[in-house]
Order: sequence, then structure tokens, then C-alpha cells
Amino acid sequence: MMGKACTWLTGIVLLIVFWLLSRQLFDSHQLLERLRAILVQPEWILFMVVSYLLSFVLKAEAWRTYAGREHGIALYLHGIFYSLLINHLLPVKAGDLVRTGILMKNARLRWDNALHSVVMMRLADMLVLGLISAIGMLWLGMTMSWIAVAAASAVTLAAVAAIRFTPIRRRTFVHRHLAQLKTIVLSRRGPYILALVAASWILEAAILFGIACMGDTRLDAASSIWANSITIGGQIFHVTPGGIGTYESTLSGSLAVLGVGWEEAYATALLAHAFKFAFSFMVGAYSLIRMPISLREAKEWLRMPRRSIQHTNSTSERTF
Repeated sequence: MMGKACTWLTGIVLLIVFWLLSRQLFDSHQLLERLRAILVQPEWILFMVVSYLLSFVLKAEAWRTYAGREHGIALYLHGIFYSLLINHLLPVKAGDLVRTGILMKNARLRWDNALHSVVMMRLADMLVLGLISAIGMLWLGMTMSWIAVAAASAVTLAAVAAIRFTPIRRRTFVHRHLAQLKTIVLSRRGPYILALVAASWILEAAILFGIACMGDTRLDAASSIWANSITIGGQIFHVTPGGIGTYESTLSGSLAVLGVGWEEAYATALLAHAFKFAFSFMVGAYSLIRMPISLREAKEWLRMPRRSIQHTNSTSERTF
């Protein structure tokens, strides 16, 4: 409960920052000029679309590898596209619940098994984004507390040791999923999955890099990857459709740290986010056509966490 309150509070603070930035920096003339510069360079648009699409293909392959490769990659790609669409329509990040429902329905899995793979992919995302952000800070010469580095290293080592040496004796709900996680992480699939996830986030930075290049903003590929990772990590404070405000505030601040002027940083953030919105609606529409789901199904999947909690509570009461 406290974590949820902190998330909403931080999200609201970032929205206020976005409002203040918009009051000072919003320039419709400059934005239109930058948009015209983008539209007359179709080769850059193609580069961004292909790179962004490929990043989701790699995420889908990572998810499919974790889940066992029993179904084609299209199922996992549609699940990700639906998740992307829902997250850009709702003020909360509920897309993963629909993503779970897609896998449960089409792969004929239990809800908890489908949710397990989705949660593990999100954890892999956060691990990779955190590593890219930390490595980028060191590589770009930014000051970084060695206490924080040591603490993060200790937590990572403790997690690895727990996965490696903790015995799985009982077949309860939690232990069953820990056993699955342990089996996969300690196999050859573990590094392969992390490599796919890392490559996907590197490819996603092509949007920021392309927007910056077309707008004559000085930003190299490595800086684009770092700024994109910081910004995506900040989307845990998503409290508006698509993280409007949160994304712009975080990316503008990241670019400013890299030496980009605030006006350029703000305009770049707006256009990069607009591109992602357009892409999300296009691929979401494609999935609706190729693998349609009913509104009733989507609502059912969005209610599943609440029902699972109620079921767990009632089971606990009967056991007691």
C-alpha cells in the first residue's frame, strides 16, 4: 500500500514538473518545424520503425524462450502489442494483465503460470535497464556513489546466491514458481534471455537517436541508449495514459544532464513520445485484427488480480 502511494505521489510530482516545463518551453512553431524536418526524411522514419519493431520481436523471443517455446513467436508478439496498446489507453499499467490473459487463453495455461512468465520478463527488463543506466553513468563520466554501487552489487550477489543455493523442497504455490525460475536462470536459457532483453532496449533507443539527429540535436548512440533506459525506468511512476508527463519530464531531465539545452530536450521528448504513441496504436490495431479479443475478456483479465487475492484470502480463512 505504501509503495503504491509513493508511486502515485512521484507520478504526480513528475506531472507538475511537466506542466512547469510546458509553461516555460512549449513552442508550437518550433515543434512544427521539427515535425516537418522529420516528415521529409522517410529513411529516418523507416529506420526508427524497423528498429522499434525489431526490439519487440526480441522481447517476444525472450518471453517465448522463458515460457518454453511451445508456441510460435506471433502469440507472444501479439501479447506485447496488446500490452502496449492498453498501457497507452489507461492511466495505469494494466497492459501486463491483458498480456497474461492472451497467453493463458491461447496457450491454454493456468492464470498463475502465464502471469509468472510475464512478471519474470518485467524483472528482466528492470534488471537490464538498471545495469545499462549504471554502466552509462560510469562510462559517461558521471559521479556515482560507490556506496550505492556496493549496495547494488551486494543485493545482486545475494539474489544470485539465493537462487543458486536455496533448496526447493515443498510444492506450494510460491515454491513451484521459485523452482521454475531457478531451473531457467541456471540453464543456458538465462543468459540468452538477458541478452535478448538487453538488445531490445538498445534497439528501442533508435527512436530517441533518430528524433535527435533529425532535429540537429547533438546526441550520440551511447547517450541515447542511456537516456532511453533512464526514461523507461521512470515509467514505473506511470499515472497517465502512456505515461504522459512522466516520460517527458524524465527524458528532458536526462537529456539536460547530457548537455542538451532544455528547449531542445523538451521538444525531443515530446516528439519521441508522440512517435511511440502512434506506433502503439498501429501495432495494437494490427493485433486486434489478427488476434481479436472481446471487451468482456479484457475486463475479465483486468479483474483477475483482485479475484486471485479474494480466493487466496478465503482459502487462508478456511485453512485457519
